[in-house]
Amino acid sequence: MADVIILLSFSMLPILAYSQIQKGEDLPIKNITIDMKTMLLRWTNVENVNNVTCSVKILSKLVYQMKATNNHRCKIKNFHSWCQGVDFVIEGFSGKRFSETFHLPQRGEEGTTKENVSCEIHDANFMGCKWTVRNTPGDIHYQFFYSQSPLTFVNRECPNYKTDSEGRRVGCHFDNLSEFPNPYPYHFLVTGTSNGREVQCTDDNISLWDIEIFKPPNVTINCTSLRCRLQWQIPKTIQFQDNAFEYQLQIQKIGDKNFSEVVFNIKRTTNYDYTISYGKYTVKIRTRKLFYKNWSEWSEPQEFGIMCFKK
Repeated sequence: MADVIILLSFSMLPILAYSQIQKGEDLPIKNITIDMKTMLLRWTNVENVNNVTCSVKILSKLVYQMKATNNHRCKIKNFHSWCQGVDFVIEGFSGKRFSETFHLPQRGEEGTTKENVSCEIHDANFMGCKWTVRNTPGDIHYQFFYSQSPLTFVNRECPNYKTDSEGRRVGCHFDNLSEFPNPYPYHFLVTGTSNGREVQCTDDNISLWDIEIFKPPNVTINCTSLRCRLQWQIPKTIQFQDNAFEYQLQIQKIGDKNFSEVVFNIKRTTNYDYTISYGKYTVKIRTRKLFYKNWSEWSEPQEFGIMCFKK
C-alpha cells in the first residue's frame, strides 16, 4: 500500500503537487510525483528499466496511454476532470514486467456534489460561469479557479464573484477575455468548504468556441421591383475565422394562408436575394458557427415587400 504525501499547497489554490512513497515493495521505480502545474508525472529508476508507458484511468476506465520520455517521466494531457480522482499507471520492463499505480484521490467528501460548472461568452468580450448548489449546508463557502493558459491545471481564482440571496457564491463574472487569448480548452474548477471541511469539487475543460452565445444579426432589406436583397453583418466573435458562420432565414407572407413558411440555410455569406410577389412579408434570422450545434435566438420579425417598391 502506498501513501500520498502533499508536497506543495497554497491557501487560495487547490493542491498543485503530490508524491507517492512505496512501502516494502520490490519495484524498480520509486519517488513518484505529479506536478499539476507542469502536468509532469515523474519517478526515480532504481534499476534499469525500458519500454515504460503511462496510462491514465478515471473511474477504472482507460482515458489514454503514452510512452514515457527517457523512461522516467510523462507529460500528462489535461483533457479530463480531476475532481473525481484519477489513477496513473506506470508499466514497463526490468528483467520482468512491472506495474505501479499512483492514485490521485477524489477531492472533498461524498454527498456534497454540485452540478457541473458551466460558462457562457457574450458579445465576444464578457464571460459568466455558474454552478448550482444542491444538498449542501448553508454555511458553505465556494471558490472558483481557472487556468491562465489552455491545457493546464487551474492556477487563478475568480476576480468577481456573484452571490445568491443567502450570500453564497454561485457564479463568477469576467469583464473581459484578456486572460483567455486563444480558444483551446481551459480548466475550470469549483471547490468549497463547510465547517472547515472540503466539499467535493467539480471541474471541466472548456473550449471558448463551444460556449459563445450570439445575438441574431439585424437584417437590412433593399427591394427593386419584385427582387429583394437581404443583408446582415457577421456577428462579433472570438473566432479567428470570422466568416465561419451559418444562417437561417425564415420568411413568411402576411395574411396569405396559401403561402408556406420558407426557411433558407446560408453559409459563409451575409446576403441573400429573394423574389417576392405583391404583398407584405416578414423575415427572421438566426445564426451559429459552422460545425457547432447551438443556434442563436431568432430575431424579431421584420416586415418588407410592397412598401419597398419605388414609384
